[in-house]
Amino acid sequence: MRTLALAALLACCTQARADFMQDLHAKYPETKNAVVKKAFGNFYSVVRGNEVVYINDDLSILINGDVVDLKANRSLTSALRDANRPKFSMSDLREADAIRIGTGRRRLVVFSDPDCPYCRQLQGELGKLQDVSVFVLPLPLTGLHPNAAAIAESIWCAPDAGAAWNGYLLRGVKPADKSCANPLERNAALAAKYQVFGTPAIVLEDGSIIPGALPAPAIEARLAALAKK
Repeated sequence: MRTLALAALLACCTQARADFMQDLHAKYPETKNAVVKKAFGNFYSVVRGNEVVYINDDLSILINGDVVDLKANRSLTSALRDANRPKFSMSDLREADAIRIGTGRRRLVVFSDPDCPYCRQLQGELGKLQDVSVFVLPLPLTGLHPNAAAIAESIWCAPDAGAAWNGYLLRGVKPADKSCANPLERNAALAAKYQVFGTPAIVLEDGSIIPGALPAPAIEARLAALAKK
């Protein structure tokens, strides 16, 4: 899973501050969209999408990793991720902005970067699913993959975008260079709305957002459990 590391945004703070929230936001404007709450001791949790870090009240110490409550024997970090994970509204899905692969009755939405190795891994697993329509929303993360936007646009502009997407991700077949009207900016705005900062991200029909690549059996299990609700 490739993410824009929130830890990098909060590193190297040395001055003690009187107003934690004010100074956190002033020094790191990116945290204005994060959920910040008192966590334990003099530490606050900072949750942004799937990223969770802890920083103390004078901004001098950062913890980036799994924090475990030994008395309760549970992960505080996992609990925060689950509690703050946004729900995607399927009404926000513009099918015209997606590359549709398959014609099954069950639906999955996937935010995917064509140059992300984990997205390639996931694409292979998606092909193993039965009775599923996958709506791929191209989301090139150019900070990590500088050529991804051009590749995504060329795939989108191909005569058969689904075949071009599979060809590039699964077999490394580079599409012919093309430019045309495309949904990349709209997809980026939609990802930002739902705090999708990394790829791949799988969206189930109930709005659950699952970060990272999963094997086909795990995806099938999620779909089966959803069908029973």
